[in-house]
Amino acid sequence: MTTFQERFTEACKATDFADNSKAISGYDVWDVRYVRDGKHVEIDGPFFTEDEARISADLLRGTFSGARAYSVCHCATWNPDPKREQLIRDQARMSRSLLACRLNVPSPTNPAQEAV
Repeated sequence: MTTFQERFTEACKATDFADNSKAISGYDVWDVRYVRDGKHVEIDGPFFTEDEARISADLLRGTFSGARAYSVCHCATWNPDPKREQLIRDQARMSRSLLACRLNVPSPTNPAQEAV
């Protein structure tokens, strides 16, 4: 069985969201939700990968019983807004950094930033 840290390190190899084959220019964004008063409430995310969301859900289950990873399809062609697209990616990078802190591992660096 792999540890959270090993799973997280593997998940950090992804640098962007996975394409969704069912939507034109669509991609999957992952988050963590739980049910409160019959409604799904987002408690963490967005994340680039399912593994990141599952790790976060596993860690949050002590506080939020029933926390699970969920996928949402975003599509830039449905409502094109470059600022929103950038915001989603920035939030996912921030969520990844916060998850690294919770796992007590070094925060992953963006290869594009290292090249600058």
